[in-house]
Amino acid sequence: ILQIIEGQEFTAQADENRTSIVNIQTNRGSIYDRNGYVLARNIPSYNVVITPADLPSDIGATQQIYRELSVLIDIPVSHGAMTDERVKLFTPCQTDFGITEIVIIGDTNAPYTPIRVKCNVDEQTALKISAKKADWPGVGIEIEPIRDYPTGELTSEVVGFLGPIPAALEQEYRDKGFQPGRDKVGYAGVESTMQDVLAGRNGQRTVEVDVAGKVIRDLEPPVASQPGSDIKLTIDTRLQSAAKAALVGE
Repeated sequence: ILQIIEGQEFTAQADENRTSIVNIQTNRGSIYDRNGYVLARNIPSYNVVITPADLPSDIGATQQIYRELSVLIDIPVSHGAMTDERVKLFTPCQTDFGITEIVIIGDTNAPYTPIRVKCNVDEQTALKISAKKADWPGVGIEIEPIRDYPTGELTSEVVGFLGPIPAALEQEYRDKGFQPGRDKVGYAGVESTMQDVLAGRNGQRTVEVDVAGKVIRDLEPPVASQPGSDIKLTIDTRLQSAAKAALVGE
């Protein structure tokens, strides 16, 4: 009877549950001095991820993968008591849980979504793990852009830096297509004053998912991300360096 009387509401809830919005991160623009010298750029950071649903169904085979991976990334196969409080406070790459515990949390929350096991591994380690793709189903490398400032403190006051989206501005940035907790924004200098130019726009996919969170198909044509624009400043890094050296010399 409830299905008949409240059928429309149940149908709406079912549609909401099966529809998911996937935010596609864009690339931030670079900053150069007047001679084309890089002041700020994006460099790749390699994160080790595991997709729980893609691991072997055989427990022994999965544990063997964990043991071999553990040696490479220096994360124990198993470590830490999974109390409700500790699981609630769990943050990927900021935990002392072992691989087993991290995957259990990922499997419970979203089995088809890769969960980060270790962040910012070196390129050689990333290549070794990528080469093991056939032998380690479910284990992969996620490439995440991070901000790099080659000139360091020499131009830091001019260029500025990035930081997480402030809690007070979360809704404002959500309306612009940003994703709090992942995307970073300018906090000072050119990174801040030219935020809208450098940031670009994230892309988006509207997808249908099953009860386990696995993507089945796109419900709408994907919206491609728009990379941020590069900026060339009028400052001269060489003159800046010479001026600093002269001041220090005095």
